[in-house]
Amino acid sequence: MQDLLGQSVDAAFERYGRATADRRVGEDRWLRFEAPDWTLRLRARPDGIGGPALVRSWTAVFAEGFDAVPEALHALGLPPPEPSAGTEELRRPLPDAAGRVHSLTLSERNGRIRSATGFDEPPDWDVETPLLDDG
Repeated sequence: MQDLLGQSVDAAFERYGRATADRRVGEDRWLRFEAPDWTLRLRARPDGIGGPALVRSWTAVFAEGFDAVPEALHALGLPPPEPSAGTEELRRPLPDAAGRVHSLTLSERNGRIRSATGFDEPPDWDVETPLLDDG
């Protein structure tokens, strides 16, 4: 997931196979991929007219969820959190291999990490501010 942001939707097809849904709404293209224990939804949009659709955001929803942030990050193929960053912080920077920094937000419900969303923009929050449990 770490390097999916900013990539062509073709990268998603290479990784996850055929989409179970693929629709266009205005300039956005929404794709959905499914497996027994997760669902992945992507939003893509071209940089310019006629350009390839690039992944702007993704949301992974976990069927069972995870007890802790490090488990969810591992399931997404992301590196474990640095101890100094707080191992249970639900919002965190998401660097990619090109040196860009995106945003990652994890959602907790009933004490379990249920979803994660990556955005193609740098964080705009104070990482010291915790999120409320929405369950």
